[in-house]
Amino acid sequence: MEKTLQRLASFATFDLPLSVGYNQLLLRTIHKEQVSVNRSWNIEGTRRRLIAHYWYRHVLYHFLSLFCISLLIILPFGPYLNLLIYTIYDGNHKFLDNLLFYLFTFFSSAFLPQLETLIANYKKAQVEIPRTKSAKTQTKIPALTIILYTLFKTAGAERISSDAFSAQMINRLTGVDTDSIKENLRRIIHPKTLTPKERAEIVKGIAVAKIYFEKLGHPPAIKLLDGMEMKLRGA
Repeated sequence: MEKTLQRLASFATFDLPLSVGYNQLLLRTIHKEQVSVNRSWNIEGTRRRLIAHYWYRHVLYHFLSLFCISLLIILPFGPYLNLLIYTIYDGNHKFLDNLLFYLFTFFSSAFLPQLETLIANYKKAQVEIPRTKSAKTQTKIPALTIILYTLFKTAGAERISSDAFSAQMINRLTGVDTDSIKENLRRIIHPKTLTPKERAEIVKGIAVAKIYFEKLGHPPAIKLLDGMEMKLRGA
């Protein structure tokens, strides 16, 4: 009973269409459904759907519900139905105009700014996700380069240095950008030129590589990595 009264109160005060949580959930749900049907669907299309949802679902439903409630109230007065309908229409004409005015006001001053904020936050999140993934990938590149460099060196491959050829050979195995590989090879082979930040990245990469080779049980690789660490300390 309490929940029913709360829902009726929410309906009467038009709270639901102006709820941030409700609109955020609706935006995600509609966008997800549309993308699953059409891969080229964008967030602007979802924005228009939410605006249509406001007018055709909430506002229209609100008006129709009020009309039906009024009709149910006057039905017992059957013999005077036409007169009562005219009286109610005439008496409530200003009330309906005011109600429509307030619904337009809610739309322009509350719903629309809220929707624009949700859309802006969604776009921002979509931009930040690739950046976060890219940052995580970048932190793994030094360790990956160190592991492959160590494997090549312990396998007896002498033709490995901080040049385009070596970078291209590693690129074929990993797909990592050749410029990034070449830069990390330079940091490994020429530690004296490193900045404190670059040194920290290589030290971290060596630690990851050591764990990797310890699990593989490859002592020559661990010995080579120890030598690289000593060069970093003496650089």
